[in-house]
Amino acid sequence: VNPALLYQAYIPTVTRDIIYGWARGFVGAHMTSAFAPETSMQRAVCFGATVLAACIISSPGNEWRGYTLQPKDRTLPFAEYFKPVNYMRSTGVGATIMGIALMVGMLVTPYAEMLFAYLKGHLFVAGGLVVLMGVLAGAISKK
Repeated sequence: VNPALLYQAYIPTVTRDIIYGWARGFVGAHMTSAFAPETSMQRAVCFGATVLAACIISSPGNEWRGYTLQPKDRTLPFAEYFKPVNYMRSTGVGATIMGIALMVGMLVTPYAEMLFAYLKGHLFVAGGLVVLMGVLAGAISKK
């Protein structure tokens, strides 16, 4: 592995991530003040919409990063590399997936914490579940 290649897209990646963080804070504050979510479902939907918006706002950084990572022997000019339809589709799909995933994660986290707390106190049950999942994974992989 060439260490120089690890930092090839460092600036576009850091810039994108900084913009995402700023956008998430900015949009999140405005969403919370505008909708004042009270229930866990309302907070999760507000959070998911915030993440979706932040992903869209920071999405030009993804294009810049991809453009930077092109192989040197097949580098396209930006006018050929950038296709607005593909950009809008991948941004929309990616932002939607991220927003929904983090919203669902926010909803299931309290239940996962309760499950892990239970399993921590009942190691025999936890061990049994691990063995059961191993057996099931082995059975599924043999099919």
